[in-house]
Amino acid sequence: MSHDFPHTKITVLISGNGSNLQALIDATTTKLVPNVQIVHVISNKKNAYGLTRAEKAAIPTTYHNLIAGKYMKSGETDPVVKQKAREAYDADLAEIVLQTGCDLVVCAGFMHVLAPTFLDPLSARRVPVINLHPALPGKYDGISAIKRAYDDFQAGKLEGGVTGVMVHFVISEVDRGQPIVVREVQCKSGETLDELETRMHEVEHSIIVEGTVLAISSLWQERKKSTA
Repeated sequence: MSHDFPHTKITVLISGNGSNLQALIDATTTKLVPNVQIVHVISNKKNAYGLTRAEKAAIPTTYHNLIAGKYMKSGETDPVVKQKAREAYDADLAEIVLQTGCDLVVCAGFMHVLAPTFLDPLSARRVPVINLHPALPGKYDGISAIKRAYDDFQAGKLEGGVTGVMVHFVISEVDRGQPIVVREVQCKSGETLDELETRMHEVEHSIIVEGTVLAISSLWQERKKSTA
């Protein structure tokens, strides 16, 4: 991987355990990936272990949740209220992210579909957003992607018995942005879902670092072009 780019600041969005965040922390703190600094970690889950990982690495954190507070009450069913709440939440999330001064946003297991009210302000500031998704492009968009591929494999419906992992740019259509890195993962007969998930996570840990480096390289190339 080429790392020929200036000092770059990234903000990472998480929801859970943060093992992919840890892969990024390890890569940036050991200088495997030089010139990259994680400046902030944001979680939409209060008890996400990824927040602890960030704190151990002395990275500032923010907890920002859609339901716990000013956006809407838990159990809200009115679709209009929910839509307005989501848009307001995402607008505030964009503001929090932009205040971190980052050059790139990395979604590493962030379980929230980002609305245009988040994506548009970042696009206007030329801050790309990338996401890790455990499926091949155009397959198993959204949640439970590994389980859905596993179930299809068990039913003989998974083409070639192959699923995969990708890092892609984020657009408003869920998991449909341009792929940056794609890795195929072959399902195995007799394998449990847990075993497949473990293998998929191992691929995720390397691909998120590779995808981040490629996105950063692309970012600086674009910036050079725009100032030329």
